[in-house]
Amino acid sequence: MDNRERTIVIFNRGVPDRLMWQPRLHRWYYVNKARGTLPKRYEGLDLLQIYDDLGASPRAYHYFNDTIKCVEGAGVQIHRVEDEKYIYVKYETPKGKLKQVERKTEYRISSMRVEYFLKSIEDFEVLAYVLRRQRFEFDRDLYLEMEKILGGRSEPMITVPWGSIQRLFIVYMGFERGLIALWRRREKVERLLQVFDENDDERFKVIRGTPFKIVNFGDNIDENLCPPPLFRRYMLPYYQRRTREMHKAGKFCTSHWDGKIRHLLPLAKETGLDGLECVPPEPQGNVALKDLKEEIKLNGMILVDGIPAIYFLPIIEENKLKSFVYEMLDLLAPSIIPGISDMMPPDGEIERVRLVSEIIADYRL
Repeated sequence: MDNRERTIVIFNRGVPDRLMWQPRLHRWYYVNKARGTLPKRYEGLDLLQIYDDLGASPRAYHYFNDTIKCVEGAGVQIHRVEDEKYIYVKYETPKGKLKQVERKTEYRISSMRVEYFLKSIEDFEVLAYVLRRQRFEFDRDLYLEMEKILGGRSEPMITVPWGSIQRLFIVYMGFERGLIALWRRREKVERLLQVFDENDDERFKVIRGTPFKIVNFGDNIDENLCPPPLFRRYMLPYYQRRTREMHKAGKFCTSHWDGKIRHLLPLAKETGLDGLECVPPEPQGNVALKDLKEEIKLNGMILVDGIPAIYFLPIIEENKLKSFVYEMLDLLAPSIIPGISDMMPPDGEIERVRLVSEIIADYRL
């Protein structure tokens, strides 16, 4: 079997010939490349060559997410300007203007929002105008190109942006301002969430017709930002509807729950999701491995990732990493695609990735 075949066997709740190891190394690679600190053996190699050397598989959505294109509608102008430190994005519409500012991180590998599009309830109408006019397209040529590049290393998959209330908090308004809006003007917030759903209808309609077999919901779930009452009211119906649609189209579904989730984990089985991605167990998160076995494996779901990123830092003894990996595999195999929760730290020791690769390759199912 290659890793594409192993992935589908695992999602079908079968037993592959062996487990696969899928750490996300992109941030580690690009930060170290930018600051000139890549290990000497990797100087001049691209990221896929490093994955091959380590005996690991890349997470495919890093290569396929751009295959779904968002096209702005008539009457909407979008302007994007960047300088050394910031990225400025502005929408101009007949209903008004919206502006977002992102600050680039130290090595310009990523950015964070420091000014959100929505400053007040009055901006909702402008955003609704933008979203109702967007359409989505699938770039099949890019898909085939990426499929050829990855070969049997990984099964193609796509990540969809944050859904429902998470999109309001993370993308458009920020948590504090969004929560205040929800408290003071819930009916207006919920009308905007309906516009999000209508926008998603178009996106998911396109995805249903693509060759992707796995759809990942990039929701960054954390119970401190989306506690059980909000999750039940907004995220649970969202997941139930979208997973039902994707399952009818023959696709599996995962979601990115990369925060503290102890009080949300019992709700996972109600979502319709086939698996959870990036859950950080203790000591990084607030769930134990036995909790993951009870709420994920025993409920017919799978775990993608599972090894806390801190175990790859030099301040943690290597034996603690080894012990954790063996315990995780004993509790969760074969219902797991091991990876790092959330991703390899830039200062992590890359040879520990090789160590885990060897453990997983030798592990008998």
